[in-house]
Amino acid sequence: MPESPKFLVTQGRTAEAGSALQFLRPGYSIANELQEMIASSGARDSNVIPVVGPVDEAGFAPDSASELKVAVEGKPETASFHSASGANIGSVGLIDIIKGRTPDVIWHTLFCTLFLMGFQQWTGAKGIVFYSTEILVKVLGLSPSQVRQTPNSAQWVTIGLAGTGILAVLASMNLIDRLGRRRLLLISTGGVSAACFIIVIGRVCHASVLAVIAMFAFKIAYGLGMAPIPWLTASEMLPYYALGTMSGIASALNWTMIFIIGLLFPVLARLLRSYLFLPFAMLNLVGFVVVLLVVPETKGRHISDILFHHGRRIHIVFSPTAWMRRRRLVGKPAVATMAENLA
Repeated sequence: MPESPKFLVTQGRTAEAGSALQFLRPGYSIANELQEMIASSGARDSNVIPVVGPVDEAGFAPDSASELKVAVEGKPETASFHSASGANIGSVGLIDIIKGRTPDVIWHTLFCTLFLMGFQQWTGAKGIVFYSTEILVKVLGLSPSQVRQTPNSAQWVTIGLAGTGILAVLASMNLIDRLGRRRLLLISTGGVSAACFIIVIGRVCHASVLAVIAMFAFKIAYGLGMAPIPWLTASEMLPYYALGTMSGIASALNWTMIFIIGLLFPVLARLLRSYLFLPFAMLNLVGFVVVLLVVPETKGRHISDILFHHGRRIHIVFSPTAWMRRRRLVGKPAVATMAENLA
Protein backbone atom coordinates (compact mmCIF):
# COMPACT_ATOMS: atom_id res chain seq x y z
CA MET A 1 0.00 0.00 0.00
CA PRO A 2 1.29 3.52 -0.78
CA GLU A 3 1.66 6.24 1.80
CA SER A 4 -1.24 8.59 2.47
CA PRO A 5 -1.71 11.03 -0.45
CA LYS A 6 -2.56 13.84 2.00
CA PHE A 7 0.65 13.21 3.91
CA LEU A 8 2.68 13.25 0.70
CA VAL A 9 1.06 16.53 -0.37
CA THR A 10 1.91 18.18 2.96
CA GLN A 11 5.53 17.10 2.41
CA GLY A 12 5.55 18.73 -1.04
CA ARG A 13 5.81 15.34 -2.79
CA THR A 14 2.85 15.96 -5.10
CA ALA A 15 4.01 13.64 -7.88
CA GLU A 16 4.15 10.74 -5.42
CA ALA A 17 0.81 11.84 -3.99
CA GLY A 18 -0.71 11.67 -7.48
CA SER A 19 0.60 8.13 -7.98
CA ALA A 20 -0.63 7.02 -4.56
CA LEU A 21 -4.07 8.54 -5.10
CA GLN A 22 -4.39 6.91 -8.52
CA PHE A 23 -3.54 3.58 -6.90
CA LEU A 24 -6.40 4.11 -4.44
CA ARG A 25 -8.81 5.28 -7.18
CA PRO A 26 -8.25 2.78 -10.01
CA GLY A 27 -10.09 3.69 -13.18
CA TYR A 28 -11.10 7.18 -12.06
CA SER A 29 -9.75 10.65 -12.71
CA ILE A 30 -7.99 11.96 -9.60
CA ALA A 31 -7.25 15.46 -10.94
CA ASN A 32 -9.85 17.39 -8.96
CA GLU A 33 -9.38 15.45 -5.73
CA LEU A 34 -5.62 16.01 -5.92
CA GLN A 35 -6.15 19.72 -6.54
CA GLU A 36 -8.41 19.89 -3.47
CA MET A 37 -5.71 18.28 -1.31
CA ILE A 38 -3.06 20.68 -2.62
CA ALA A 39 -5.25 23.77 -2.21
CA SER A 40 -6.32 22.83 1.32
CA SER A 41 -2.74 22.11 2.41
CA GLY A 42 -1.21 25.17 0.73
CA ALA A 43 1.42 23.00 -0.97
CA ARG A 44 2.96 24.14 -4.22
CA ASP A 45 4.67 22.10 -6.89
CA SER A 46 5.45 23.00 -10.47
CA ASN A 47 5.13 19.45 -11.73
CA VAL A 48 2.52 18.52 -14.28
CA ILE A 49 0.90 15.30 -13.19
CA PRO A 50 -0.58 12.95 -15.79
CA VAL A 51 -3.92 11.64 -14.72
CA VAL A 52 -5.85 8.77 -16.21
CA GLY A 53 -9.22 9.90 -17.48
CA PRO A 54 -12.31 8.46 -15.82
CA VAL A 55 -13.61 5.15 -17.07
CA ASP A 56 -17.23 5.89 -17.83
CA GLU A 57 -19.64 3.47 -16.19
CA ALA A 58 -22.83 5.17 -17.30
CA GLY A 59 -22.35 5.81 -21.01
CA PHE A 60 -21.58 9.52 -20.98
CA ALA A 61 -18.42 11.13 -22.30
CA PRO A 62 -16.34 13.78 -20.52
CA ASP A 63 -16.95 17.23 -21.89
CA SER A 64 -13.25 18.00 -22.24
CA ALA A 65 -10.01 16.10 -22.59
CA SER A 66 -8.05 18.86 -20.88
CA GLU A 67 -8.30 17.07 -17.53
CA LEU A 68 -5.73 14.48 -18.60
CA LYS A 69 -2.92 16.86 -17.58
CA VAL A 70 -3.45 19.32 -14.79
CA ALA A 71 -1.02 22.05 -13.76
CA VAL A 72 -0.76 21.83 -10.01
CA GLU A 73 0.80 25.23 -9.38
CA GLY A 74 -1.61 28.15 -9.24
CA LYS A 75 -5.35 28.10 -9.79
CA PRO A 76 -6.55 24.80 -11.31
CA GLU A 77 -8.11 25.28 -14.71
CA THR A 78 -11.38 23.52 -13.98
CA ALA A 79 -14.97 24.66 -13.97
CA SER A 80 -15.23 23.55 -10.35
CA PHE A 81 -12.24 25.23 -8.75
CA HIS A 82 -14.27 26.82 -5.98
CA SER A 83 -15.85 23.50 -5.03
CA ALA A 84 -12.55 21.63 -5.19
CA SER A 85 -10.39 24.14 -3.39
CA GLY A 86 -12.49 24.70 -0.30
CA ALA A 87 -12.41 28.45 -0.88
CA ASN A 88 -14.21 30.54 1.71
CA ILE A 89 -17.50 31.08 -0.09
CA GLY A 90 -20.68 31.80 1.83
CA SER A 91 -24.02 30.31 0.98
CA VAL A 92 -25.76 31.83 -2.01
CA GLY A 93 -29.45 32.69 -2.10
CA LEU A 94 -32.16 31.66 -4.53
CA ILE A 95 -32.00 34.96 -6.45
CA ASP A 96 -28.24 34.55 -6.94
CA ILE A 97 -28.76 31.02 -8.27
CA ILE A 98 -31.57 32.08 -10.63
CA LYS A 99 -29.46 34.95 -12.01
CA GLY A 100 -26.42 32.71 -12.36
CA ARG A 101 -24.35 34.59 -9.77
CA THR A 102 -22.59 31.46 -8.51
CA PRO A 103 -18.86 30.60 -8.61
CA ASP A 104 -19.62 27.54 -10.76
CA VAL A 105 -22.16 26.99 -13.52
CA ILE A 106 -24.66 24.65 -11.87
CA TRP A 107 -27.62 24.77 -14.26
CA HIS A 108 -27.32 21.16 -15.37
CA THR A 109 -26.88 19.60 -11.95
CA LEU A 110 -29.60 21.87 -10.56
CA PHE A 111 -32.02 20.70 -13.26
CA CYS A 112 -31.22 17.05 -12.50
CA THR A 113 -31.81 17.59 -8.77
CA LEU A 114 -35.13 19.39 -9.19
CA PHE A 115 -36.34 17.03 -11.91
CA LEU A 116 -35.76 13.90 -9.83
CA MET A 117 -37.27 15.41 -6.68
CA GLY A 118 -40.34 16.66 -8.53
CA PHE A 119 -40.79 13.67 -10.78
CA GLN A 120 -40.55 11.19 -7.90
CA GLN A 121 -44.20 11.82 -7.08
CA TRP A 122 -45.38 11.60 -10.70
CA THR A 123 -44.42 7.94 -10.85
CA GLY A 124 -47.81 7.22 -9.26
CA ALA A 125 -46.31 5.71 -6.11
CA LYS A 126 -48.17 7.98 -3.71
CA GLY A 127 -51.44 7.12 -5.44
CA ILE A 128 -50.88 3.48 -4.57
CA VAL A 129 -49.88 4.41 -1.00
CA PHE A 130 -52.94 6.62 -0.40
CA TYR A 131 -55.57 4.68 -2.33
CA SER A 132 -54.26 1.12 -2.57
CA THR A 133 -57.10 -0.39 -0.52
CA GLU A 134 -59.74 1.40 -2.58
CA ILE A 135 -58.04 0.33 -5.81
CA LEU A 136 -57.68 -3.26 -4.65
CA VAL A 137 -61.34 -3.46 -3.69
CA LYS A 138 -62.16 -2.78 -7.35
CA VAL A 139 -59.34 -4.96 -8.71
CA LEU A 140 -60.36 -7.93 -6.54
CA GLY A 141 -64.07 -7.31 -7.13
CA LEU A 142 -65.02 -7.40 -3.44
CA SER A 143 -68.69 -7.15 -2.55
CA PRO A 144 -69.95 -4.54 -0.01
CA SER A 145 -70.27 -7.25 2.65
CA GLN A 146 -66.69 -8.37 2.06
CA VAL A 147 -65.46 -4.77 2.25
CA ARG A 148 -67.13 -4.34 5.65
CA GLN A 149 -65.14 -7.25 7.01
CA THR A 150 -61.95 -6.21 8.78
CA PRO A 151 -59.35 -7.13 7.81
CA ASN A 152 -60.40 -8.03 4.26
CA SER A 153 -58.25 -9.32 1.42
CA ALA A 154 -57.68 -5.81 0.00
CA GLN A 155 -56.30 -4.63 3.34
CA TRP A 156 -54.01 -7.65 3.63
CA VAL A 157 -52.63 -6.97 0.16
CA THR A 158 -52.12 -3.30 1.12
CA ILE A 159 -50.04 -4.39 4.13
CA GLY A 160 -48.04 -6.68 1.84
CA LEU A 161 -47.40 -3.80 -0.57
CA ALA A 162 -46.10 -1.61 2.25
CA GLY A 163 -43.76 -4.35 3.44
CA THR A 164 -42.54 -4.98 -0.11
CA GLY A 165 -41.70 -1.29 -0.51
CA ILE A 166 -39.61 -1.34 2.68
CA LEU A 167 -37.70 -4.43 1.53
CA ALA A 168 -37.08 -2.87 -1.89
CA VAL A 169 -35.56 0.26 -0.32
CA LEU A 170 -33.32 -1.91 1.90
CA ALA A 171 -32.21 -3.80 -1.21
CA SER A 172 -31.48 -0.49 -2.92
CA MET A 173 -29.17 0.48 -0.03
CA ASN A 174 -27.16 -2.64 -0.79
CA LEU A 175 -27.13 -2.12 -4.57
CA ILE A 176 -26.69 1.63 -4.93
CA ASP A 177 -22.89 1.57 -4.67
CA ARG A 178 -22.60 -1.57 -6.80
CA LEU A 179 -24.80 -0.71 -9.78
CA GLY A 180 -24.66 3.07 -9.51
CA ARG A 181 -27.37 5.70 -9.13
CA ARG A 182 -28.07 6.19 -12.82
CA ARG A 183 -28.45 2.50 -13.59
CA LEU A 184 -30.85 1.99 -10.70
CA LEU A 185 -32.89 5.00 -11.81
CA LEU A 186 -33.19 3.52 -15.30
CA ILE A 187 -34.22 0.14 -13.88
CA SER A 188 -36.70 1.86 -11.59
CA THR A 189 -38.42 4.14 -14.11
CA GLY A 190 -38.50 1.41 -16.76
CA GLY A 191 -39.84 -1.15 -14.28
CA VAL A 192 -42.49 1.19 -12.89
CA SER A 193 -43.66 2.06 -16.41
CA ALA A 194 -43.98 -1.62 -17.35
CA ALA A 195 -45.80 -2.36 -14.08
CA CYS A 196 -48.30 0.45 -14.74
CA PHE A 197 -49.06 -0.94 -18.20
CA ILE A 198 -49.59 -4.41 -16.74
CA ILE A 199 -51.90 -3.05 -14.03
CA VAL A 200 -54.03 -1.45 -16.76
CA ILE A 201 -54.08 -4.70 -18.75
CA GLY A 202 -55.04 -6.68 -15.65
CA ARG A 203 -57.91 -4.32 -14.79
CA VAL A 204 -59.24 -4.08 -18.34
CA CYS A 205 -59.11 -7.86 -18.82
CA HIS A 206 -60.46 -8.50 -15.30
CA ALA A 207 -57.32 -10.47 -14.46
CA SER A 208 -57.12 -9.54 -10.78
CA VAL A 209 -54.14 -11.77 -10.03
CA LEU A 210 -52.11 -10.13 -12.83
CA ALA A 211 -53.01 -6.65 -11.60
CA VAL A 212 -52.03 -7.46 -8.00
CA ILE A 213 -48.70 -9.00 -9.08
CA ALA A 214 -48.03 -5.87 -11.16
CA MET A 215 -48.71 -3.67 -8.11
CA PHE A 216 -46.08 -5.61 -6.16
CA ALA A 217 -43.69 -5.25 -9.10
CA PHE A 218 -44.42 -1.50 -9.07
CA LYS A 219 -43.44 -1.23 -5.39
CA ILE A 220 -40.23 -3.20 -5.95
CA ALA A 221 -39.15 -1.14 -8.97
CA TYR A 222 -40.01 2.13 -7.24
CA GLY A 223 -38.20 1.19 -4.03
CA LEU A 224 -35.03 0.22 -5.89
CA GLY A 225 -34.45 3.61 -7.45
CA MET A 226 -36.97 6.42 -7.48
CA ALA A 227 -37.79 6.16 -3.77
CA PRO A 228 -34.32 6.75 -2.23
CA ILE A 229 -32.05 8.15 -4.95
CA PRO A 230 -33.68 11.58 -5.59
CA TRP A 231 -32.98 12.45 -1.94
CA LEU A 232 -29.26 11.89 -2.58
CA THR A 233 -28.94 14.02 -5.70
CA ALA A 234 -28.67 17.44 -4.03
CA SER A 235 -25.70 16.43 -1.87
CA GLU A 236 -23.98 14.61 -4.75
CA MET A 237 -24.58 17.14 -7.54
CA LEU A 238 -24.65 20.59 -5.96
CA PRO A 239 -21.67 22.49 -4.46
CA TYR A 240 -21.81 23.14 -0.73
CA TYR A 241 -22.47 26.88 -1.09
CA ALA A 242 -25.76 26.17 -2.95
CA LEU A 243 -26.67 23.00 -1.07
CA GLY A 244 -28.64 24.54 1.78
CA THR A 245 -30.79 26.75 -0.42
CA MET A 246 -31.49 24.18 -3.11
CA SER A 247 -32.07 21.29 -0.70
CA GLY A 248 -34.87 23.33 0.84
CA ILE A 249 -36.31 24.20 -2.57
CA ALA A 250 -36.10 20.57 -3.74
CA SER A 251 -37.82 19.30 -0.59
CA ALA A 252 -40.57 21.91 -0.94
CA LEU A 253 -41.04 20.91 -4.58
CA ASN A 254 -41.33 17.25 -3.59
CA TRP A 255 -43.99 17.94 -0.97
CA THR A 256 -45.86 20.24 -3.37
CA MET A 257 -46.01 17.40 -5.89
CA ILE A 258 -47.33 15.07 -3.15
CA PHE A 259 -50.10 17.59 -2.45
CA ILE A 260 -51.00 17.90 -6.13
CA ILE A 261 -51.01 14.14 -6.70
CA GLY A 262 -53.16 13.67 -3.58
CA LEU A 263 -55.74 16.04 -5.08
CA LEU A 264 -55.61 14.70 -8.64
CA PHE A 265 -55.49 10.96 -8.01
CA PRO A 266 -59.13 10.47 -6.89
CA VAL A 267 -60.30 12.67 -9.78
CA LEU A 268 -58.30 10.60 -12.26
CA ALA A 269 -59.63 7.41 -10.65
CA ARG A 270 -63.23 8.53 -11.31
CA LEU A 271 -62.50 9.66 -14.86
CA LEU A 272 -60.21 6.88 -16.11
CA ARG A 273 -61.45 3.93 -14.06
CA SER A 274 -59.58 0.85 -15.33
CA TYR A 275 -57.13 3.05 -17.26
CA LEU A 276 -56.07 4.95 -14.15
CA PHE A 277 -52.39 3.98 -14.38
CA LEU A 278 -52.04 4.60 -18.12
CA PRO A 279 -50.92 8.26 -17.74
CA PHE A 280 -48.42 7.22 -15.07
CA ALA A 281 -47.03 4.56 -17.41
CA MET A 282 -46.44 7.25 -20.05
CA LEU A 283 -44.94 9.67 -17.52
CA ASN A 284 -42.49 7.02 -16.34
CA LEU A 285 -41.39 6.44 -19.93
CA VAL A 286 -40.66 10.15 -20.14
CA GLY A 287 -38.73 9.90 -16.88
CA PHE A 288 -36.71 6.98 -18.26
CA VAL A 289 -35.72 9.01 -21.32
CA VAL A 290 -34.76 12.08 -19.27
CA VAL A 291 -32.61 9.99 -16.91
CA LEU A 292 -30.95 8.25 -19.86
CA LEU A 293 -30.13 11.48 -21.70
CA VAL A 294 -29.53 14.04 -18.96
CA VAL A 295 -28.73 12.58 -15.52
CA PRO A 296 -25.02 11.80 -14.96
CA GLU A 297 -23.63 9.04 -12.78
CA THR A 298 -22.38 10.23 -9.39
CA LYS A 299 -21.13 6.95 -7.91
CA GLY A 300 -17.55 7.36 -6.71
CA ARG A 301 -17.23 10.87 -8.12
CA HIS A 302 -16.33 14.03 -6.22
CA ILE A 303 -18.62 17.04 -6.62
CA SER A 304 -15.75 18.94 -8.24
CA ASP A 305 -15.47 16.18 -10.85
CA ILE A 306 -19.22 16.35 -11.53
CA LEU A 307 -19.04 20.12 -12.01
CA PHE A 308 -15.91 19.86 -14.14
CA HIS A 309 -17.74 17.72 -16.70
CA HIS A 310 -21.24 19.18 -16.32
CA GLY A 311 -20.68 22.72 -15.11
CA ARG A 312 -22.58 24.34 -17.98
CA ARG A 313 -26.07 24.69 -19.41
CA ILE A 314 -28.42 21.71 -19.59
CA HIS A 315 -27.00 19.24 -22.08
CA ILE A 316 -27.08 15.61 -23.22
CA VAL A 317 -24.75 13.38 -21.21
CA PHE A 318 -25.43 10.00 -22.82
CA SER A 319 -23.07 9.11 -25.63
CA PRO A 320 -23.62 5.84 -27.53
CA THR A 321 -20.05 6.18 -28.85
CA ALA A 322 -18.62 6.38 -25.33
CA TRP A 323 -20.76 3.44 -24.27
CA MET A 324 -19.51 1.32 -27.18
CA ARG A 325 -15.94 2.39 -26.41
CA ARG A 326 -16.32 1.24 -22.84
CA ARG A 327 -17.67 -2.10 -24.07
CA ARG A 328 -14.50 -2.53 -26.12
CA LEU A 329 -12.33 -1.68 -23.09
CA VAL A 330 -13.90 -4.40 -20.96
CA GLY A 331 -11.50 -7.29 -20.61
CA LYS A 332 -8.41 -5.42 -21.84
CA PRO A 333 -5.29 -5.29 -19.66
CA ALA A 334 -5.00 -2.28 -17.37
CA VAL A 335 -1.97 -0.95 -19.29
CA ALA A 336 -3.85 -1.08 -22.59
CA THR A 337 -6.87 0.64 -21.00
CA MET A 338 -4.64 3.39 -19.57
CA ALA A 339 -2.96 3.89 -22.96
CA GLU A 340 -6.34 4.28 -24.70
CA ASN A 341 -7.54 6.76 -22.07
CA LEU A 342 -4.41 8.86 -22.51
CA ALA A 343 -4.52 8.72 -26.33
